[in-house]
Amino acid sequence: MIEINLAPGAEARRPAARGRSSVSLPKLPALGGESRPVLLGAGMLLLVLLVGFGIWRMGQRRAELEARIQAEVTDSTRFATTIELIQALRQRQDTIQQKIAVIREVDQRRYVWPHLLDEISAAVPAYTWLTDIVSAAAADTMAGPLSFTIQGAAGSTQALTRLMKNLEGSPFVRDVTLVTSEQAEEAGRAIHKFTLEARYETPDSTAIETVPIIIVE
Repeated sequence: MIEINLAPGAEARRPAARGRSSVSLPKLPALGGESRPVLLGAGMLLLVLLVGFGIWRMGQRRAELEARIQAEVTDSTRFATTIELIQALRQRQDTIQQKIAVIREVDQRRYVWPHLLDEISAAVPAYTWLTDIVSAAAADTMAGPLSFTIQGAAGSTQALTRLMKNLEGSPFVRDVTLVTSEQAEEAGRAIHKFTLEARYETPDSTAIETVPIIIVE
């Protein structure tokens, strides 16, 4: 729409723009010749700082790894010493156990002959006497069951047979064997000289009677 002002001397009025607002945007500074070196210097400084931080971080990480490796080496050395000590203690324990086993075996053999002599004495019938009881070599070496020989004389073959049966009936004696038997004359009487072989047998625990020892002060 066009408006014409007919009044003389009157200034033409321009219609105000309706519905429009002027917005001013900030202007970026132009990079002139003097500002470019400053920005380049700042970028280089930032790059140097980043590189320096990376180098410092790598050095710190390396120091941590070296400290960790040193600690693990120390632990490994300490564990190796502990393992050697444990192995030495185990070897010593094995040696002690072997010695204890030998001592126990010797201790078990300590009462062998008292038991044998007691059983042999109880097995001798009437008209029979013993002249010698000899142990075999195994009794000294303890390599096997103890064997022994009995020498003596009997008034009759029945007495000799009873002696052998009595020995076989003992829980401490086994494998009774007649080695030699010969007739002889002594003081005008006929006798039978004999030699027997037998072995010691470890009896059942029920065959051994234990009696508590009472110490009187």
